[in-house]
Amino acid sequence: MLIPDRLLAQIADYAAVERRRAAAAFAARGGWRAIDRPIIAMAPTAAGRLTLVGGGGVAVETLTPDERGRVVFCDAAGAPVEPAALWLTEVGQPVKPNSWEAIFARASRRCAEAGHPMQVHPHRLRHSFAVHMLAMLIERRLHDAAAPTGAMEGYRRLLGDPLQQVQRLLGHASLTTTYHYLDHVATQADTLDTAVDELMARLPAMWPR
Repeated sequence: MLIPDRLLAQIADYAAVERRRAAAAFAARGGWRAIDRPIIAMAPTAAGRLTLVGGGGVAVETLTPDERGRVVFCDAAGAPVEPAALWLTEVGQPVKPNSWEAIFARASRRCAEAGHPMQVHPHRLRHSFAVHMLAMLIERRLHDAAAPTGAMEGYRRLLGDPLQQVQRLLGHASLTTTYHYLDHVATQADTLDTAVDELMARLPAMWPR
């Protein structure tokens, strides 16, 4: 499996900032006590083996997902200081595999309680992002086209394709897949109408007869 360099850089940034802060909170709160049957160990060697506090060792690859979530690294004195898991909560506890499912379930309940019954899930967030991004790009394109500039430059700006930008952001293989988001851009009609009005007001000056 190939992982894009950009994604690796983002993970490195997370580890250097958010995760480091969460790990510090874990150490300060003695978070290891909240882990059921913690496996206290030294950081793994280059060969991928953990040296367990109290004696013995184990190869990381032989640990089950549950066991890996219970591994806590210790300092040189043997004091537990940091979970081995990459993804941590704000207080430094390892994120459970089903945590996101619970988060979206709570979000769905809150929406229903607020009078907006809907099923919230990750793809809905992706959909919302696409609609808002497309509306913003169209508005920006119209705004740029209305800016004082030469006729050809304004025409070039207007013909720039926000759909293609959203297609790249979402990773759609075909632009046809991205087209259906246009049906939902109407929810951003006020923003777009303002941009269109601004463009139409400037057209006579941009293309004088």
